[in-house]
Amino acid sequence: MSKQSLAKYVYETLKNAILSRQITPGQKLLESEISDVLGISRTPVRHAILELQKEGMVTIYPNKGAYVINPTIEEITEAFTHRKQLELIATENIMERITDRDIETLKLLTKNEIEAFEEKSLSKYIEINTNFHETLVNLSENRYLREHAKQMIQQTHIFLILYDHFYSVDTNKNRGPGEHQRMIEFIEKKDEKAFKELLEKHIVSTIDEYKNRINIYKKPSDLFSIDNTDIKPI
Repeated sequence: MSKQSLAKYVYETLKNAILSRQITPGQKLLESEISDVLGISRTPVRHAILELQKEGMVTIYPNKGAYVINPTIEEITEAFTHRKQLELIATENIMERITDRDIETLKLLTKNEIEAFEEKSLSKYIEINTNFHETLVNLSENRYLREHAKQMIQQTHIFLILYDHFYSVDTNKNRGPGEHQRMIEFIEKKDEKAFKELLEKHIVSTIDEYKNRINIYKKPSDLFSIDNTDIKPI
């Protein structure tokens, strides 16, 4: 297996472990430990960790090493509050700019979001949820506001991946898609006040969901299997 393939394997294995919450937030990712288990050099491991840093899943501290991000509840609250403010500004006068095609896109995303939840596919669910909110934000005429808002949406969704109680919530009790459907209804009715109130409530109430956390974590080195002839993803 080439170095590039090894780096991709390590990257995908660690990323999937973070997405499925097998690794605890704050866990140190030891290059030496992972490279020893795989019997490879540290270079592909380092490349994989750098990619995870770019995606906001890992923090690298000088002279300390790489760690899965471990935001405090205060930091999470600040991030969601900032995101809320950006989304509310970005969707000002949304009724004047949104098209029938945009509305159909939002409806399709909500339908797919429900399916992803029923399939218990967290990565797919987060991707669709991100697309829903980014579709709304993209209606802003301010390019800098759009980019900043999308950055905060993506960052807070990483927090959701780490801490949300996705796997323990019954399908009928998942409020996300239902609230998205109601947002679309308000848009179709041209009721911007009701839409903005629901959008704000939708973001704010997410903080409470962090109180229910069901996580099973592993050591990073436990994520890899190896034999004498080949390296294969678990």
